[in-house]
Amino acid sequence: MRILQICHKPPRPAVDGGCLAMNAITNGLLNNGAQVKLLSAFTRKHPLDLESIDSGYLEQVDLEGVPLETDLDVRAAYIALLNGESYNISRFYSHQFAMVLKRILSRERFDVVHLESLYTTPYIDVIRMHAPTALISLRSHNHEFQIWEQRWKAAQNFFYRLALRHMTNVLERYEKMVLDKVDTIVAISSEEGNGYRNWGFSGPIHVAGFGIKAPEKVKNAPPPMPTSNPRKGIKMFHLGAMDWGPNKEGVSWFLREVWPQVLQAHPHSEFHLAGKGLDPQKWIDVPGLFNHGEVENAGTFAEQHDLLVVPLLRGAGIRVKIVEAFSRGIPVASTTMGIQGLEITDKDCLVQSEPENLAQAIIDLLNDSSRLKGLSEAGVKVATTSFDQDKIGAELLEFYGQHVRI
Repeated sequence: MRILQICHKPPRPAVDGGCLAMNAITNGLLNNGAQVKLLSAFTRKHPLDLESIDSGYLEQVDLEGVPLETDLDVRAAYIALLNGESYNISRFYSHQFAMVLKRILSRERFDVVHLESLYTTPYIDVIRMHAPTALISLRSHNHEFQIWEQRWKAAQNFFYRLALRHMTNVLERYEKMVLDKVDTIVAISSEEGNGYRNWGFSGPIHVAGFGIKAPEKVKNAPPPMPTSNPRKGIKMFHLGAMDWGPNKEGVSWFLREVWPQVLQAHPHSEFHLAGKGLDPQKWIDVPGLFNHGEVENAGTFAEQHDLLVVPLLRGAGIRVKIVEAFSRGIPVASTTMGIQGLEITDKDCLVQSEPENLAQAIIDLLNDSSRLKGLSEAGVKVATTSFDQDKIGAELLEFYGQHVRI
């Protein structure tokens, strides 16, 4: 099966959860025998660094990248506002990208055009015109309007709040309208899939969660024990893009409401922060906190610590960092929002949303090394049974095989 995967940012190098999710789909499809061609936009925020990508991979997917200017254009945003259009979406359309896509579709035949996220849907008309027999499938990472809905509800300035609310409403209308243009939806969770059904989408929906390839040392050996003595304190960490509002708000909340309680009970515990966009001087005066800024290798950084903290209070989609931690045998402590869409339970990780409850759950965990080991084992089991990228790729190929136009 020949599949054209269209991305709004390069899947590699995998600098955030969205990149990881797209790359997992590519790997899962390739490892199950599909022929995948990759067409990706790249921006100032998400550049295309070909030198950091394995040459074998580049040859296998025949990667083509097209530059895209997505920085805020006040004039374009104002025009979109007057026309009732979603600037969130229109800024991802470019004539150059459309021409490259047209050339590819004119020269090659594809069974499926796999659109990664809502931001690639402005090119559906081009696909219909130049690949009329191809199955057009939308890979949904989340309901995009929900992220903006949370932003306007949290905004303090009246006029800013008003503008964000308008943008959210327009984006929601677009997100519902575009459903009439796609043939199938590949949702990242059952919750997302049910949302599309409730919106009236009657076409085929397939759920394909975030996929990972568990490190061989975890798959072939018992889960690692903490690098420190739980009764004396452990090394907790948060790893995530700190230029994303929900991450910054969540960490601030954790440091203010939860961390002091944990530190009082276990004064030798440590909390380590790392991630893209993290100011190295931020929070350096917080007791027990270590700020690492942006780290070169997220996986290596994670494996140097004992407990991942995911203190999200708002957001959408799924938290890739949790699945990555599970795959490495690293226990997780999260809010309810943090595990949203992952279809896991409090048997797999610590889940508490009230600050006092989350603090006490972490403290109890520090007092019980067997519980820590149990969560480590549970995480590995969940990762290898529910989030294996090759299994997810095989199921997606089977789904596409049932719906492609012969």
